[in-house]
Amino acid sequence: MQPVIDYYDQLASEYDRDRFANSYGRYIDAQERAILRHWLNGADKTRTVDFGCGTGRLLEFATTGVDGSSEMLHIATQKYPNHTLIHAELTDIPLANASAAQAYCFHVLMHLDAATLTGFFKEAARILPSHARLIIDIPSAPRRALSKRPPSGWHGDTAARIDEIATWTQDDWTIHRWRGIVFFPIHRMPSRIRPLFQTLDSWLGRTWLARYSSYYVIELERRG
Repeated sequence: MQPVIDYYDQLASEYDRDRFANSYGRYIDAQERAILRHWLNGADKTRTVDFGCGTGRLLEFATTGVDGSSEMLHIATQKYPNHTLIHAELTDIPLANASAAQAYCFHVLMHLDAATLTGFFKEAARILPSHARLIIDIPSAPRRALSKRPPSGWHGDTAARIDEIATWTQDDWTIHRWRGIVFFPIHRMPSRIRPLFQTLDSWLGRTWLARYSSYYVIELERRG
C-alpha cells in the first residue's frame, strides 16, 4: 500500500479542492451521501468506523476514522478535532475485536491489489461483529470493459463484477444489497447541466442497468 499512501500524502493539501470542489466531484459526493444517509439511518455514530477516511469528507457519519496517510489525517483532524482518528494501514488496525457496530469504506478499494483486499476484509471482519454491515464502493468491471480504460499501474485499477466480490470476502461476508452510481459519463458533459442528471442517475442505479454504472456501492453483512 505504500505507493497509495505516498501519493495521498503529497495530494492531501489539495485533495478536497481538486477532487470534490468541482461539479463532477459534487455529483459523486451527493450520490454517496444519499446512500449513506439511507443505509446508515439510525446507526450509532459512536460505533461507526470510516475505513480510509482521508481528509474526513464523509466523517459526519462516524466518530472513528482510519487512514494510512498521515497528511490526509492531519486535514481530517482540523475538521473533526473530537473524532478518534487512527493512523494505520487497513490490514492492521489497532481496534479491538467486535468493537464497532458498522463501517464504510469509499474510494479506497479501487487502489488495492487482491491480496491487500483480502487482508482488509479479514481485518474488517475482526473489528465488526456478526450481522454488522460494511458499506464499500468499487468501480464496475462491466463499465470498464466498455470504456477500455488503460491500467495506470495501481491508481484506480481494481474493478469488479458483483459476483467477484465473493472471492475477496471469502467466508466472512455476504452481499446484503447493492446499487450503481454515476451511470452517465458526467465528465464528458458540460458542468452546468450535470446536476440535471442526478435524479435519473439515482433511479438507473437501482435497475438492471446498474451493472453498467461507473461504481457499485455494496452493503456487506458479517456472517454469523
